[in-house]
Amino acid sequence: MKKIYLIFTILFNSLLFSQVTGSTCSQANPFCGDTGVIFTNTTGAASLGVTGCLGSTPNPSWFYMPISVSGVINLQIVQTNSTNGSGIDVDYVIYGPYSDLVTPCGTNGIPPASQIVSCSYSAAPIENATIANAQAGQYYLMLTTNFSNQPGTIAINQTNLGTGGVISCTDLRLRLNAFLDLNTNGIQDAGESNFPLGQFQYEKNNNALIHNVSSPTGIYNLFETSTTNSYNLGYTVDSQYAANYSSATTFSNVFTGSTYNFPITIAAPLTDVGITTIPVNSPRPGFIYENKVVYTNLGNQTIPTGTVTFTKDSNVTITSISQTGTVPNTTGFTYNFTNLLPFETRTFSVFMQVPAYPTVFAGQVLSNTSSLTVNGDTILENNTNTSAQIVVNSYDPNDKVESHGGRILKSSFTTNDYLYYTIRFENEGTASALNIKVNDVLDSKLDESSIRMVAASHAYILDRVGTSLSWKFDNIQLPVSVANSNVGKGFITFKIKPKPTYAVGDIIPNFASIYFDYNPAIITNTYNTEFVAALSTSEFENNNFVFYPNPVNDYITISAKNNANFITNALVFDILGKLVVNVKLSGTNVSETVDLSNLKAGIYFVEATTSSNLKVVKKVIVK
Repeated sequence: MKKIYLIFTILFNSLLFSQVTGSTCSQANPFCGDTGVIFTNTTGAASLGVTGCLGSTPNPSWFYMPISVSGVINLQIVQTNSTNGSGIDVDYVIYGPYSDLVTPCGTNGIPPASQIVSCSYSAAPIENATIANAQAGQYYLMLTTNFSNQPGTIAINQTNLGTGGVISCTDLRLRLNAFLDLNTNGIQDAGESNFPLGQFQYEKNNNALIHNVSSPTGIYNLFETSTTNSYNLGYTVDSQYAANYSSATTFSNVFTGSTYNFPITIAAPLTDVGITTIPVNSPRPGFIYENKVVYTNLGNQTIPTGTVTFTKDSNVTITSISQTGTVPNTTGFTYNFTNLLPFETRTFSVFMQVPAYPTVFAGQVLSNTSSLTVNGDTILENNTNTSAQIVVNSYDPNDKVESHGGRILKSSFTTNDYLYYTIRFENEGTASALNIKVNDVLDSKLDESSIRMVAASHAYILDRVGTSLSWKFDNIQLPVSVANSNVGKGFITFKIKPKPTYAVGDIIPNFASIYFDYNPAIITNTYNTEFVAALSTSEFENNNFVFYPNPVNDYITISAKNNANFITNALVFDILGKLVVNVKLSGTNVSETVDLSNLKAGIYFVEATTSSNLKVVKKVIVK
């Protein structure tokens, strides 16, 4: 599916919202350079007459722009029919600069033509305006028209954010700021980092519609076009960390123009690291397949040392690793890191050659596993992560996948386990995408309150309202994609738990809608995850070994697929990492049986080692 550069405005439920524009100069709506707000255009209003290059001014809509930093300001103005998505002729004129917003409107409701700084009267639905030298501390007025009198929307974006003048957002913004308050004084002092392990909540005008906003920076700017709307604000720490932190700050009936701080204090020290394996692309026979390894210090203590272990699928060959200092072994590699600060995330890529058909074939599952070892880690469930991806012959670069490969053994999946979804997007158009929005409506079998972001390729904000998710990549400036590179490509990875009522036979579907600027949505594939009672033998295979049965009542058999690999040792760890079984084996057999009958029911990890020092870890369920 290709990105089509026809201009449409997408309106859907509450995920995009529009504001009614001021139809008179004195009622001009404020416009902030990075609000991303879509405005409703004006219809049924008389022309104001001739002004500047405009031969007529029917259905006027007015905006004002306060300038905080001097410089060039480039604007894109798009007018769209709200019924069929077609472009509508839009004209504009910009006046300024002014020290106030009352004087320029005058007695006839329109500024004098001598104060025009930019103007266009073309038949196009897209206009590109420039204020050549916007003056800080001054205001500019913009008039847009709707020549054809069609009901629709007006979208305005500053296209040179960060490189030119700045349209002030101060009066239009509620700045929400969560930070780790180490000295408990309620003020963010030097050295106190922002807090990412939670979600902002806001409610507008007490309408009972609660937005849950995840921000990896611990900062969220909420923009408004009216200073009369009130908000209720709060912040909650993610449930798995709630016992380690305290957050009690809330704000009721507050308005724009201020910063609202949410100090988070440490209730108990926490050592916790997490790791995730993210498939950047789908494996295809004969092509390079990339996985990103993302690991994060989720605790409030610095991690002095730790080890990342990457175990590749036996069918692929590692061609390169972006991280220096890795130590190769027969199944992948290890990497020792140091001084991982609280909330710090590090990432590197692993590139693997997928062999040609028939060594691998479409529909086959390739599994790669990342694991993390740190002394004193108190939450072990996020220390290992496997990405099982289906081999494809071709694929749409805008797609969605889940890490379990489509089928999950119900008895091996617990209430502590997550589904890991990755949404991948690629700009296949002919120009850079200024903004990207990704929407996902969760299936009823998924617990929306358990969603946690894992990683994303670009800066984002996630807004959840009930089961509706909306990721915003404002001013992403994603270039046109370049083959055999990551240019023009992006991804989102999040984890979420099924509701505890899931059963054998349940299928959880999930797809996403991707919006490049104001183009129609690109709909990804629907990825189905099914819970099953039993898996085929091949689905139990883990690289060079087969473990069976799983779940197990008493004895588990470990078989090496390579006849040259004799099994020498088997270790069994409980869910807390405690060694509970240590069996020294003969080292002369490719298949060995280990007695687990004395173990209590639960989840365990079996580590097998061969005479050639080949090692693999498999999660097993003891009934």
